[in-house]
Amino acid sequence: MLKIAVTGGAASGKSIVCECFGRLGAHVISMDALARGAVRPESSVLDAIVDHFGRGVLASDGGLDRRKLRGIITRDPEARKTLEGLIHPEIFRLFEKEVAVIESRHRDAVVVAEVPLLIELGIQDRFDVVVLVEAGSDLQKERLMVRDDSSAGESQALLDIQMPAEQKRSDADYIIENRGSLKEVEVAAGEIYRKITKVS
Repeated sequence: MLKIAVTGGAASGKSIVCECFGRLGAHVISMDALARGAVRPESSVLDAIVDHFGRGVLASDGGLDRRKLRGIITRDPEARKTLEGLIHPEIFRLFEKEVAVIESRHRDAVVVAEVPLLIELGIQDRFDVVVLVEAGSDLQKERLMVRDDSSAGESQALLDIQMPAEQKRSDADYIIENRGSLKEVEVAAGEIYRKITKVS
């Protein structure tokens, strides 16, 4: 089994690269999807979050109001560390569970995981290859405002608490620049995937 981590800042284009890898045959695991599963209603993780942050972080349907919680952690670094401590162990438990299922069915599988905080958490050694996606902070900010329907201030606040892409370069085996068209990203992702998997 070959495990590839795709990382990068918010709205850099990680999901697009993962989708490209998936179309080329990889099994894609989204850490964001696992995070949503970890905080599903009535889960122990959600209960722990509510115990710490209060019921104000819940949406009307009883689920987690991610936007409200994001507002808290962008203003308070200690709150962010607390949240990560509550949710990350369960995310990685779910990740290893998915990997084990894939490996049991496909021993030579290529697994691609979208891991936004890969380098910040120092878990790059869990993967065989690290692919960094970069877009530039101004472009990321524009994309965040559209994607999340957020203000310029909200989007910038999220970017401000993230590690700059330049600091991640030394930990990356491959870097994809996502400043152009979708086709350019797809071509770059395809070339890198073939190099990684040595497919001609």
